[in-house]
Amino acid sequence: MNKKLIISMLLLFVFSPLALAQYTVETLELTIYEDGYVKVTQVIVPDEYTVVVDVPLMGGNVKGLMVRDENNNPLLYKLNNSILSIYFENVTSIIVTYYTPDLTSKDGPLWSINLTSEVPVTIDFPENTVIVGLNSVPLKIDKNKLVMPPGNISISYVIERNPSSTTSGSEVEGISPTSPPQGVQQETKWLLYVLPILAILIAGGYLFLKKQPSESPTSGSSLPLSREEFQKKIEGMDLSRDEMRVLLYLYDRGGKAPQAEVKDVLRIPKTTAWRMFKRLEEKGLVKIYKKKRENWVELLF
Repeated sequence: MNKKLIISMLLLFVFSPLALAQYTVETLELTIYEDGYVKVTQVIVPDEYTVVVDVPLMGGNVKGLMVRDENNNPLLYKLNNSILSIYFENVTSIIVTYYTPDLTSKDGPLWSINLTSEVPVTIDFPENTVIVGLNSVPLKIDKNKLVMPPGNISISYVIERNPSSTTSGSEVEGISPTSPPQGVQQETKWLLYVLPILAILIAGGYLFLKKQPSESPTSGSSLPLSREEFQKKIEGMDLSRDEMRVLLYLYDRGGKAPQAEVKDVLRIPKTTAWRMFKRLEEKGLVKIYKKKRENWVELLF
């Protein structure tokens, strides 16, 4: 009887959804094709002692799904609607790659891509793309790539007709497509459209911030350390992975953010988050203050 009970418990453990399994999204990259398909490449780091993670995919219509470990070895997985359950052992990172048309939409010649992310997102557009709308200022522009900050992301764009460029996401299911060559003229033309939009966004953001009352000594538009310097600094401290994620998220948000937002975006349980913020405050890395009816967390450098 005891033996049967033990076997039943083991089976229940193995086959039940592991809702408490945790992981960290390390990077997220999107490659957009002219037909609206998007290649999603996501690198996640499972928590220690975790053997199963449930990863929500960024679309219900998915093709060319591949799940690999850091050594490019395939991993066992099960897809249930848009939830990807990955089974593994002794891996340090997991690479998930797939194609989906669900992130983009089109209205006449105008395309748009909309998503929400807890980490910065690198978005690679076709070379003949003209950006016509952004809801936030990119962290970085590199040729046809934008690095967008975490949160809600909405970008409108138009694709100019270029008969020599025919690569699309739907044409190469099961084969990883490569981006077309990027000529200097196209890159320059692309930037000429983007830069005025960025200038308007930056100017508008500056005027908005200028009108706001001063909330703290740290300015969200001018941080004393670069992100690389800041990350190197905190890596030398005795911090947990979640504590480092919180500090880097605050950095990407300009140095401060509502406490509830940090907890929700990084998917940290409420009680765990409360203790973590207190530890970071005791170490002199953040300060917590009240703004209207919510608590805010601000980096201290």
